[in-house]
Amino acid sequence: MMNRNNSNGKKEKISFSNLITNNKFVFVLSLLFAVLFWVMVSMSQTTEIERVFTDVKISINIDENSAAAENNLEMFGNAEYFADVTVKGYSYLVNASDFTNSNINLFASTSSVVTAGTYDLPVLGTLTGVSGDVQISSVSVKTIKATFDERVTKSFALTEHIEEGENYSLAEGLIRENPRLSLDKIDISGPAKEIAKITSVKAYVKIDKELSVTESFEAEIIAESSNGVVDLSNLKLEISEPVYVSLPICKVGTYETAVDFAGIPQAYRSEGVEYSVYPAKIDVSVQTGANDTQLDDNNKILIGTIDFSKINNTVNRIVVENQNISSDVKNFTVTIDMSSMAKRWLEIPVDVSAVTLPENVTVLSQSVASVQIVGPSQSVMNIDKTAAYAVPVIDETVLTPGKHTIPAKIILRTLTDSWVHGTYTVEIEVK
Repeated sequence: MMNRNNSNGKKEKISFSNLITNNKFVFVLSLLFAVLFWVMVSMSQTTEIERVFTDVKISINIDENSAAAENNLEMFGNAEYFADVTVKGYSYLVNASDFTNSNINLFASTSSVVTAGTYDLPVLGTLTGVSGDVQISSVSVKTIKATFDERVTKSFALTEHIEEGENYSLAEGLIRENPRLSLDKIDISGPAKEIAKITSVKAYVKIDKELSVTESFEAEIIAESSNGVVDLSNLKLEISEPVYVSLPICKVGTYETAVDFAGIPQAYRSEGVEYSVYPAKIDVSVQTGANDTQLDDNNKILIGTIDFSKINNTVNRIVVENQNISSDVKNFTVTIDMSSMAKRWLEIPVDVSAVTLPENVTVLSQSVASVQIVGPSQSVMNIDKTAAYAVPVIDETVLTPGKHTIPAKIILRTLTDSWVHGTYTVEIEVK
């Protein structure tokens, strides 16, 4: 007897939609996919791969107990070296996000360095902070070339070297005097072998314009040897600021001589003081555009400054030494006729309230005797000791325990046409 459900002789078809809705089938299918995915991931993570890390810095350290250290050797030349490093290991370790150049230590061994010279140092590498089976398979740089020597410092005389460019010229009627350097010597430190080659050091300046006033130019420092210019890349110039070359541009002419006065009374500041200078005129070259000009408002050459405290009520003849004027005259004689003035000797009180003294300083002098006050007769003959007072001039370099004699400054209270002649002192005690 035939089965009633199969009476037509056809096989029943399996529907995919029916399978999807079948929980058992879905479970089995999901399990198969999960196993397959796990197998694929496991195979990829446990596969050995290589990864290249670029620009890994190579360290060069001299051990303090090494022969190089004992011989005071330093490395000179290229300060930094880099290499590409290939690392081999399981992909999940090598490709970890926290695996970076900092986990790779490259260093050049200095064990072979015993004397000054150039060495080929072998480059070695290690890994730090990396767990698991990971190793360095190759380094792009096998050795580095480094130079070692003892560092020495030597002082060299500095000379100027002026190059005149195509556009260089001097304004009409002017001359250029000898250049002046802001430094006359320079210290250079570096490898002893390189320092020994230096025969001269120059401050080089190229001028490529017209000069009409005195100017200063920043110089390039050039070291020379018997074979030419020395490479300064391994050397250090021991200077805190640039070196300048000043080119004095001068006008030559005949100028009347004059002096300036320090401490001049107020009454003489506008009309000045009558005096004469010998020689009255000199042939000299005067700098143009210099900050410390040598000419006064009347276009006279200033030979120096005279302090009014040196002027007495006589015919004063004061010798001024030539210090900065380009002339053959060594000394000038300045004559100042003050014979019409009167002089008064007074005992002047010391006023310590006019200055701030250290707590450990006591002024012992109550007054200063025989102070000479010079001026017109009607001014100085009608004054008394209240017309002036003395203050101590403290110099901290002498503030050691004990008694000291120090300078005193005499100050006139109201007189505008008189002055104090001479120098004076007071006595102090330092506790």
